[in-house]
Amino acid sequence: MCAAQVSASLESRLDNLARPKVNFLKYKDRASPIWPVSSRALQAVPSLRVEKLAEPKSVSQHWMEDRSVYTTVTEGAKIASASARIIELARPKNCANNEIPNTPKSYLNEDEDKESLRSNKSVTASARTEALAAPKTEHPQYQHDLPVLRNVPAAALHIQASDRVCQLAKPKIRKHIFEGYDPYRISPAAKNAEASPRITELCTPPARRQRHKKI
Repeated sequence: MCAAQVSASLESRLDNLARPKVNFLKYKDRASPIWPVSSRALQAVPSLRVEKLAEPKSVSQHWMEDRSVYTTVTEGAKIASASARIIELARPKNCANNEIPNTPKSYLNEDEDKESLRSNKSVTASARTEALAAPKTEHPQYQHDLPVLRNVPAAALHIQASDRVCQLAKPKIRKHIFEGYDPYRISPAAKNAEASPRITELCTPPARRQRHKKI
């Protein structure tokens, strides 16, 4: 082992952390984007693959230039005359009769006949229909909500609660765990309790769920 390796091994962790970071900008070719080119780079000859990749992309043969905003009308279009069919199609539709376009007249006549029959027929509702159409009324024993502001009767103002009511109104006093309360304590009555036949019957699983142990 050389002396340099021995000295490096003896350095402590603090010495390594105390070293400043390396400044990579101390080299001149790293501080500026302009640096001298070597002679070998100046005399280098690119390969065929590099020249092919360096070629700019050509425009597709199917590419078409955008049309101009100002359209030029041809001389033939200026002299052209519309045919009789085009003039017929250019006429607006007559909707004065409020008829549905492209509807046969036979369907229109049937609808008119149905409307005339409905208007001439006199229909009277039955008693059951009129009874069902009548709005529902309130029940005679229905009581509306009491108003928020109402007078308290004198008997309620001077009433006194009985001893039983006062006893039921008192909250249950329970000790906390840090005061000596044991939630897992079982009372002596619960230890000596015996299940009734009905409870035993309800606790017994059905025969289809009972499995006998194999010996």
